[in-house]
Amino acid sequence: MTGSGREETEVLGLVRQLPLLGAVSRVARRAVRRQVAQERLPDAQIEVLRTVEAHPGIGTRGVAERLQLVPNTVSTIVGDLVRAGLLRRARDRSDRRAARLYLTEEAVARLQAWVAAGDEVLSTALLRLDEADRKVLETAMPALRRLLDVLDEADGDAGEGEGDREGDPAHRASPRGTTSGRSEPGSRSTSASTL
Repeated sequence: MTGSGREETEVLGLVRQLPLLGAVSRVARRAVRRQVAQERLPDAQIEVLRTVEAHPGIGTRGVAERLQLVPNTVSTIVGDLVRAGLLRRARDRSDRRAARLYLTEEAVARLQAWVAAGDEVLSTALLRLDEADRKVLETAMPALRRLLDVLDEADGDAGEGEGDREGDPAHRASPRGTTSGRSEPGSRSTSASTL
């Protein structure tokens, strides 16, 4: 750390409170799972589905880059999802060797159910807080997004030249499914991040 002693103390205090965000996410996911009457999918499969939802027609390699996973791992997950009837492969018209990925109707329905359940769980919880607490949370969101950007940049810098991104910053993976690394405000996949 570089900063005054007071700044370092304040920063360390924040660092030690940030795990609360992970705890909120885990508890919300558990609540959503109880509410959705569907077989639970592994987190990795859900992430692949969300990525294909955000980028219809993406290829397996593109999914791997966005999720920062090894292509072979994603290929296995994609195969499982195709067999489960949640993903559809289609041959690329310009390159017959390449396959494009699309959600099936069942996958779309499942994602919509998860998002609706997430909206309900989080809305109900937020309404139990008083208005002042909700305002504090709303005010903190831009700073949390900026923190996410800083962490993404640091992660990208640490991984440069490892080969999985082919050394090209334009291929830097975005784990949240969009080029900026998160769902667009107001998009239906925003609440799904709690699933």
